[in-house]
Amino acid sequence: MTQSMETQSKVLSFPDGVPGFPQLSRFQLTQEESGQPFFNLKSLEDDQVGFWMVDPFPFFPHYEFTLVDSVKKQLHIEEGTPVSVRTVITVRNEGEVTVNLKAPIIINEAKALAKQVILNDENYGIRQPLFETRSSAVSE
Repeated sequence: MTQSMETQSKVLSFPDGVPGFPQLSRFQLTQEESGQPFFNLKSLEDDQVGFWMVDPFPFFPHYEFTLVDSVKKQLHIEEGTPVSVRTVITVRNEGEVTVNLKAPIIINEAKALAKQVILNDENYGIRQPLFETRSSAVSE
């Protein structure tokens, strides 16, 4: 995976839609700040649907998994195909930021095809804290 110093934006096609929004298949992926691992994924079919995402590898350097053949076939991924991985960010109560490592979004960069896949790995959760939580300085 390479990162350009210019802000990038591209249209992605999700052949199966995204979980919870199976009717939506075209999204604009925008890197919000040049050189940063944060992205915005916004539906081109419903302007009320969008997600914040992150490149998980700067935060979780040991994050790894193997894609099943059916996903590779659907996304036209072969050896040498440029692939990116993004994970959905959620801001929870009291400002805690979590990422869904259990269901990453896989992107075939060459064909602009994407799919959110659910991993069969119990080591990854859907609410993994993105940042270390600071211990509370205020006691009640």
